[in-house]
Amino acid sequence: MKLLQIPSPFKGVSTVRKEKCRICSSEKGLQVGEVDYWDIANARLIKCEKCGLTQLDPMLTDEETAKGCLAYYIEESLRVSPKEQKRNMLRNFRRGYLFAISLKGKGYHPKDVLELGPGSGYFTAGLKFVFPKVKITVMDINKETLDFNALHHQYETIEAHIENYSPALDNKFDLVIARDIIEHVVDISKVVSNVQKYSKENGLFHFITPNGHEDVWKHYLTFNHLKKASELLINHVNYFDGQGLLNHLIAQGFCSINYYTYNLKTTRKGRGWKTSEKFMAAISQKKSSDFYVQKVNEVKEISFDKNSLLNQWYIYNRPNLITNFICWYQHSSIIRLSPTLNIGHEIHGLFKITKSDKA
Repeated sequence: MKLLQIPSPFKGVSTVRKEKCRICSSEKGLQVGEVDYWDIANARLIKCEKCGLTQLDPMLTDEETAKGCLAYYIEESLRVSPKEQKRNMLRNFRRGYLFAISLKGKGYHPKDVLELGPGSGYFTAGLKFVFPKVKITVMDINKETLDFNALHHQYETIEAHIENYSPALDNKFDLVIARDIIEHVVDISKVVSNVQKYSKENGLFHFITPNGHEDVWKHYLTFNHLKKASELLINHVNYFDGQGLLNHLIAQGFCSINYYTYNLKTTRKGRGWKTSEKFMAAISQKKSSDFYVQKVNEVKEISFDKNSLLNQWYIYNRPNLITNFICWYQHSSIIRLSPTLNIGHEIHGLFKITKSDKA
């Protein structure tokens, strides 16, 4: 009797890519899915047989990405209540606080921080709560996101695409953060190169990204069993292999401090190995992006006060044992495994960069 393999390998025929792999420049790969990005673009999901990275092929253009992101932002704003958005901000604050406490425990005290794709800015607000003197700069292509961060947190802002190199930022930061962002970029190699150049000697790079294998699995099932394109509404264009991502970072001069996957409930339930209709991605309906873009005026700005949001019984004027425990209880991961196993919900990384390793 053959034992079940977890995660299950993708099966298919190797194909010639329309665009080279963004990590290793391979021209071949295994097609593991097909997706429609709204009604904007159609692409194959190609897994590189050399480095393991799965990407859209062809990749979305800047114009296609911009339109789809706007449609998704409007759709999500109309779907998610203001109350839940505020809860998400508080969750991010607790996660940022917990991350800062872990840095402090390792002897790191960042002074200059760059966050790529900051969202609401509450993760770095948690960091600043622990390190009050830290200077935070945020970079995003979305002006509304930057305006929100400047207004609510008084962060320095840079309106730029994170893949575009900015020489003025060289050797400026001792911590660069990219949470839930590297799965969205067109060229991950450019982002890694920029992080390396922007970092000071012994600078840190922290990122979180979804587990590539389990995220692709749903598209794979729809493509492999139903022979249908699946729906892609959020621009996840990269799906990382745990070993391949680690190899790329090490090759670029990054040294692992923490590299793990966590939240194994998704694996236990069957993602990444079980063939079931409930794990399949939705069949593409070529959802209309224009329908949501036209509703932009219906999106209401969230009105709230930061002090009021953080006015929780367990949050005091400074870090303390009670806040530590609550944040740990809410967001710590007790079971941690190597991302090279390609199981679990997300990949967590904290890496160090030394000047001697930089190109």
